[in-house]
Amino acid sequence: MKKVFLLILAVVSLGLAVYAKGDGGEEPSKAPEGVEAVDLGLSVKWANMNVGAKRSTGYGTYFAWGETQPKSYYSWNTYTWSKGYGQLPSKYSNNDRMFQLTPSDDAARANWGGKWRMPTKEEYEELINPDNCSWEWTTKDGVNGYKVTGKRTGKSIFLPITGFRFYENVQFRGIYGIYWTSSLYTTSPSKAWCLEFDFSDISVHYGNLSGNRFSGRCIRAVQ
Repeated sequence: MKKVFLLILAVVSLGLAVYAKGDGGEEPSKAPEGVEAVDLGLSVKWANMNVGAKRSTGYGTYFAWGETQPKSYYSWNTYTWSKGYGQLPSKYSNNDRMFQLTPSDDAARANWGGKWRMPTKEEYEELINPDNCSWEWTTKDGVNGYKVTGKRTGKSIFLPITGFRFYENVQFRGIYGIYWTSSLYTTSPSKAWCLEFDFSDISVHYGNLSGNRFSGRCIRAVQ
């Protein structure tokens, strides 16, 4: 009886360890040198650069929503979670009731490991709340974007104005900054929420400029 109990205990312990690793609890960070988690005094810490970038002013990698690797062409026909041109998602929809990306489909977690992940819609709303952070339009190293400063800590991050990938081209770079959240737009599951900004406006939106999930957008990670 004692052996059976110890065997059950070992299985449970192994299951907990696997769960913790799958949730990023024990997985070592794979973030490149120079990546830091900046405390802006919010519910999460924000990375000082985009996923795939080598510096704070770098645009980084453009990902389709729910994909973890870049590609040369962004369309419904090349999108992993699509049934083809018809905007019918095969995963993350009102059918499967999956409204947040899982760690395996989170580009920040897949590329940086550790506790890094994509921010939720609510975390971006916290970031743009004027009670929490000030947003200053500026140019850094020749790149336009926003310096975002936490009012509680005085620490800052820089968000470059990235544009987005649509089919084979990068569009609106230097005009619009567009960053994915990990949150599905449930009213129309072919879209997902994102941060959008230009020199005069900042919002969390489901896509003023095509929020279609297949389009490639940059990612700023949190932990």
